Amino acid sequence: MKQSKLQQFFKKPGPPDETDKRQENPNKPTEELHEVTEVQTGINPDSRANLGSDKNSKNCDQDMISLGEESGSSTESSESEESDSDDECVDERMNVKAKPKKKKTHYKHKFNSNWLSDKDLQKWIRKDEKDSTRFMCLVCNKSYIGGKTHALRHSKNKFHVKNFEAKQHTTDLANLCSSNVEFKKSVMLQKSVENAELKLSGFIAEHNLPFRVMEHLPEILKNVFPDSVIAGKITRGRDKTRNIIVKKLAPDADQALSEKLQKCKFSIMLDESTDKSVVKSMAVAVCFWCPQLKRVCDRLLGLVEVPSAIAQIMKGEVDKLLSVRNIPKENCIGFGWDNASVNMGEVTGLKALVKIDNPYVIVVGCVCHSLALCASNASKEIPLEIDEFVRDVYNYIQHSPKRIAAYAEFQGITDTKNHRLLKVCDVRWLSLESVVMRILEQWRALKVYFYEEFKAIKSASAEKVLKMMENVHTKLYLQFLGFILPQVNKLNILFQAEGVRLHCLCNEVSVVFGTILRNFLRPEVAYKTDKAKASSQLKPQGIKTADTFEKNNPSNIDISDGFQTFE
Repeated sequence: MKQSKLQQFFKKPGPPDETDKRQENPNKPTEELHEVTEVQTGINPDSRANLGSDKNSKNCDQDMISLGEESGSSTESSESEESDSDDECVDERMNVKAKPKKKKTHYKHKFNSNWLSDKDLQKWIRKDEKDSTRFMCLVCNKSYIGGKTHALRHSKNKFHVKNFEAKQHTTDLANLCSSNVEFKKSVMLQKSVENAELKLSGFIAEHNLPFRVMEHLPEILKNVFPDSVIAGKITRGRDKTRNIIVKKLAPDADQALSEKLQKCKFSIMLDESTDKSVVKSMAVAVCFWCPQLKRVCDRLLGLVEVPSAIAQIMKGEVDKLLSVRNIPKENCIGFGWDNASVNMGEVTGLKALVKIDNPYVIVVGCVCHSLALCASNASKEIPLEIDEFVRDVYNYIQHSPKRIAAYAEFQGITDTKNHRLLKVCDVRWLSLESVVMRILEQWRALKVYFYEEFKAIKSASAEKVLKMMENVHTKLYLQFLGFILPQVNKLNILFQAEGVRLHCLCNEVSVVFGTILRNFLRPEVAYKTDKAKASSQLKPQGIKTADTFEKNNPSNIDISDGFQTFE
């Protein structure tokens, strides 16, 4: 039997007798029959699943079955009508189209110039010149589409926030490359501020001031110089000052000093600490000729810790310091330290160890220390009671505020200068002179005060001091010390001078030596020595003799009796 086009279109592959079975059972609903009826009736196959209730679905199945029976009966009609109807159904099925869905309307947002004045957007948003419906992000350097809500949402993006924070601390490349005058001024101002802060930090380090000073100094500079822009921008505090000195200035200074010592000859000076700390410190200073400054310079090379003041340990620490700085030991031509036995020992001292490495090195003891030892040894000829008297006067008055106030009244009564008494310091060689001169200046007021003090309270300490003051020899010894100590201290200060005094040291020593000789030797004997002749020819100014001292310090005691001449 000839099949129609419709049957050929919906036919599934299967055995050849499958079509005959369908014709024998026309009442059996099949899938092909449903598809045919749906095409003929125009029912969408997807709509069957959405039919209302089960009853409605059953009615639809019955209608489709009846339609299938009608179509089956129509197939038994003439072949021409069947083929024509099948062709029309195929054409109708092919021309069926789904209903178009409604498209959602999208509104395009345009850039609003009011966004440029918004505090949340004005720093980074700009109009996209290529598309008016988009906005440009200067931070991210990208173009985005959307309105103000999209822009605010973008401003909270973590990548945008990170880029925005980085841009705040970055100078714009356009400003760096431009020749803008204001930009150049700002750069010069910043450099001037940094230079001022470096100089202030160097000032703190040079004068050994506490870092806490920088907590208040910038504010004082702003108030003192209100018209200065540089002073107004200084914000250096205590921590920043310390970091600049420790991490910047100190390493640079050490490096520069090491480079100089690697190329020139130098001398080393050592001195240990005198405090009562557990660990002793040793200062290592160098003396060298600086070609740039064209003068002799003294610099601190380092401060090292030594567990004990032993010559071997001290020598090892010095060698270690030189090796760390890459300074050759051959450039060291001299050593200087005090005259302690651990330093100047000829066998196991530091001097002997240094001579082993370099036999030609020059070792010089401390001249000031030698002068102090000479003066100390000579002072043993003076009675011990004089030293006790000087200390007792200070301890009795200066340790009591009440006695200080009472003594001030006696200073006014005796017409004496209102000066406080001074204390003898054992480690300060120059202090004894000022103490003795102050007691001689206050002698009259002191004598009256201790007389009234003993008369009022019968104090044993006041009685002891009063008896010493009534002794004629006490003031005589003090006047002798007042005469000789300035000359010794003058030499001491001369050897401590920072400048070069080598050309005048010999003459100064000769003058002092001749002055001392003329006080207890006859002139004809004193002038037999070359040094005494030189001192007489120089006629120094400012050196006191016994006669000049008596004129400047009048008293009722003839000081010439204390200076006897010997044949």
